[in-house]
Amino acid sequence: MLPAMRVRQYSISSSPLWNPNHVTLTVSVLNSPSLSGSGERFLGVGSNFLADLKPGDMAQMMIRPSATAFSLPASVSTPIVLFCAGTGLAPMRGFIQERALQIEGGRKDVGKILLFFGCRDPEKDYLYSSTDLKKWVEMGVVDVRPAFSRASEKSEGCRYVQDRVLRDAADVRALFHQKAKFFTCGGTAVAAGIREACISLLEQDCESRDHAIEVFKRLQKERYATDIFG
Repeated sequence: MLPAMRVRQYSISSSPLWNPNHVTLTVSVLNSPSLSGSGERFLGVGSNFLADLKPGDMAQMMIRPSATAFSLPASVSTPIVLFCAGTGLAPMRGFIQERALQIEGGRKDVGKILLFFGCRDPEKDYLYSSTDLKKWVEMGVVDVRPAFSRASEKSEGCRYVQDRVLRDAADVRALFHQKAKFFTCGGTAVAAGIREACISLLEQDCESRDHAIEVFKRLQKERYATDIFG
């Protein structure tokens, strides 16, 4: 008999302020050539199941609360810096949507959002670039700094999120000194790259790399939260 399938976990990509009774998911549908070279397609079980659902279909699921640290600051005026790649954008979209709704509701003290987002190509997988993100950028809710791994000439020469973080170091450091909260969502390689970039930025204000690492460890306990998968 085949073993039971692993539970698929997805981050909610919407804010309860948008609709307390509904959620959205941001899922990458895996449908690519098989690595065997047989010419067959490799289909992700969970993502294709969701993609094939039609309005009215039923699907079994459950909701689990996220880690307490991975939530918006209690103060709406606290700036936030978001690092993500691919569908790691999911929870970040919820954060941005919430602050956009707060602004639309008349709040004047909503903190700045700086989003670093990585994908392959702006014409193929730049999620929400022509819809939600476009609207929220125009509203002044978020400042988006993309990194395109296969079209770096369209992202200031930056291929990966960590490259863009280092390029825009002045903006990141300014928000760090304004007591911003930091969030990372993505695969292990993405998280590792961002960690190294952040330590490099901290070194500019520290006596040594070891000192910068210690400062980063304190930051993780106080205002740096991660959601890492893969």
